[in-house]
Amino acid sequence: MRASRWRSRRAFWPRCWPMQGLAERLAVIVLAAGASRRFGAADKLLEPLGGRPLAAHAFALAGACGAGAAIAVTARDGVADLARAAGLVSVSVPPGGDQSASVRAGLAALPAQVDAVLFMLADMPWLRAEDLAALLDLGAPACARDGAVRMPPALLPRAWCEAAPLSGDSGLRPLLARIAPDRCLDRPSGRLRDVDRPSDLFPAQG
Repeated sequence: MRASRWRSRRAFWPRCWPMQGLAERLAVIVLAAGASRRFGAADKLLEPLGGRPLAAHAFALAGACGAGAAIAVTARDGVADLARAAGLVSVSVPPGGDQSASVRAGLAALPAQVDAVLFMLADMPWLRAEDLAALLDLGAPACARDGAVRMPPALLPRAWCEAAPLSGDSGLRPLLARIAPDRCLDRPSGRLRDVDRPSDLFPAQG
């Protein structure tokens, strides 16, 4: 591994994690199977942003964090190809499914040794390495927060995820609601923006 890439990976990890072998106990799951209904006919995850497809930003961040497993849950071939190009394992789900189905599919693909899962959304391209590092430094459970709203990225115990009765488009919300307030990290709101409509891309291009 080149020295520059090693330095970029080390930036994610809290003190002593790699030496203790904890990286192998962490997985990152990027949810990338949404239907993009509010975006229109185009697949928002393939729309260009900053010279590459929108989802490529989240995939690159996930692939660089050095977790023992990096998984993308996808519903379309083009998005799956992007995930694999970033070093992620692509898990396919049928198009049009709800977010809870994507969460369950990602969990089903986890290696046995994983006991904490870092969830990301593929339509949040402005996240930075330090946002993930802050969660990893705190440890599971923890999530990002914008004002009063809890949201991914979220670092959750695997046991929580597998025991939760996830259903419909509630997705991760029931799990985020369990996290104590002092483990919800305020992050710059501009970095927690997601893309639902074409107009959501404009601020990043300005």
